[in-house]
Amino acid sequence: MDIKPAAPLHLSHTPDKPKLLRQAAEGFEELFLTQFLKAARAGHLGDDIMGSSAVDSTRDMFDAEIAKSSSGNTGFGIADAVERQFQRFTKG
Repeated sequence: MDIKPAAPLHLSHTPDKPKLLRQAAEGFEELFLTQFLKAARAGHLGDDIMGSSAVDSTRDMFDAEIAKSSSGNTGFGIADAVERQFQRFTKG
């Protein structure tokens, strides 16, 4: 079996660095919110009446969706701060 090297990939489109930075910043905020919600759910006051692995999985998925839809729109400012911090690296 002969393995031939792939042709070099040439992309004619220059990536929109500010847009990619914003997406990364919102992704970080989403990750932060997911961890925040997970920690908040871990601090329960008693046994859950409906506790089961299915309920836990459903709550995890729900928390992930809440974090995804909230990132960049919550007013926390995490995405904005990350974007400001790394903006100088997108110039040029």
